[in-house]
Amino acid sequence: MLGLKRLALVALCAIESITPTVSARSLFNHRGIQHDDALDKRQSLTQKYCPSSTPGAACFSEFTVAAQKITYRIAIPEVAAAPFDIFLQIIAPKATAGWAGIAWGGKMSNNPLTIGWALPNGGDGSVVSSRFTSGHSAPSAYSGATYTVLPTTTANATHWQLDVLCQGCSKWANSQLNPNGANAFAWAKATKAVANPASNSSSFSSHDGKAVWSHDLSLARVPQSAFDALIGKGVGA
Repeated sequence: MLGLKRLALVALCAIESITPTVSARSLFNHRGIQHDDALDKRQSLTQKYCPSSTPGAACFSEFTVAAQKITYRIAIPEVAAAPFDIFLQIIAPKATAGWAGIAWGGKMSNNPLTIGWALPNGGDGSVVSSRFTSGHSAPSAYSGATYTVLPTTTANATHWQLDVLCQGCSKWANSQLNPNGANAFAWAKATKAVANPASNSSSFSSHDGKAVWSHDLSLARVPQSAFDALIGKGVGA
């Protein structure tokens, strides 16, 4: 576990005023790819997001699901190949995202799943849950990835924001991410809240929204010093 100090870090964005920038292209199920009329059919694009307030002036690769108003931001060190650490930020509306997550291999099964949701009773924070499934069934706890919840994780009356460091999300079994180009990712969410939001082992309902997209991790690369500043590495507790 990294030593983290609760610094007065400026949040990466004002979570109550998210502006969608891109959209998901297609939905998937166990029978293949299918489109959802509620989603924009145009090609999804990863954008580079560079807020001036982040530690080390780090930039992120950003993908927003316009129809769901859920944003995924990623930063990685400047590395040649996996394995590598990943900074992940998820920002989602409480009203329509009881939980939201990302599949690092672009599908429901046989790849690490990062699931997040807001703390209960208006708590100022969010929860991360590491999951995995080998089929089309409820994913169970996954020990192959380790998460550190960062101090910038927060929530307000309308949105929750999860900021985590993942160690183990870039390489698994016989697959790995490409830090220098496009990777197939998938998102999913459900409006219904999880059964026990205070616990990261809580059960949760099946998704009511999902899609795959191509995410360019070359836009997420930052110098190691900037990445370390972002995650608070080396800062005393």
